[in-house]
Amino acid sequence: MATEIPLKAEDIVLLQKRLAGELEQLKKEINAELERDDLSRYTSIIDEVRDRGDQSVADLYSDLELHLVERQVERLGDVERALQRIEDKAFGICEDCSLAISKPRLEADPTVRRCVSCQTRVENVPSAKDVTPSL
Repeated sequence: MATEIPLKAEDIVLLQKRLAGELEQLKKEINAELERDDLSRYTSIIDEVRDRGDQSVADLYSDLELHLVERQVERLGDVERALQRIEDKAFGICEDCSLAISKPRLEADPTVRRCVSCQTRVENVPSAKDVTPSL
């Protein structure tokens, strides 16, 4: 395993500023999406549908818009939780094994909550929805 590079106070300050900037940008983007009310545009398309194919396309556009906003809201939550970990002095510590998360990993995504080893373990554990029923 590679030697972990510990975070210094100035590293945390830089990442905190980066997270705060991302938080503000996400809020602006989400608010702009909600204010734009694209869903009404798709509703009018649905009202004008001529056949099932048109209906499917209109539904797809509507679902895509909702999915994009949902992903932005999810990321917003991740950023807020990372900022809270900084405030709680728990930033950069794996939530599973309590060891340091590597500096390069945090620089790549400051919202990560686990070290590479623990994240790999979590991703390799099949969930109930992944289980294939036996025949």
